Amino acid sequence: MDPFNIIINTGDEQIDLNIHPQEMGTYKIVYHGALIGEIFLGADNEKWDALTADELQPGGFPVYEYDETSGHQHILLDERTVQEIGRKMPR
Repeated sequence: MDPFNIIINTGDEQIDLNIHPQEMGTYKIVYHGALIGEIFLGADNEKWDALTADELQPGGFPVYEYDETSGHQHILLDERTVQEIGRKMPR
């Protein structure tokens, strides 16, 4: 599957994320060209789980680092954000 874009709502604003499907149903999450992390469907096949970029091999992507002066959204793969991203994933 080719990479695709999604839009999620962070509560304050909407942000665009680039999704890079990987093998075995995992998806790398990229924001402004940098890796945020990876999500995957949990063992229950209903709830999504995530690994942060620090827990992964970046695989050619720079790791996303929030910079207050860049104007880029500070994105955390917290429970709410992970589930919202997961709702946009093909099954």
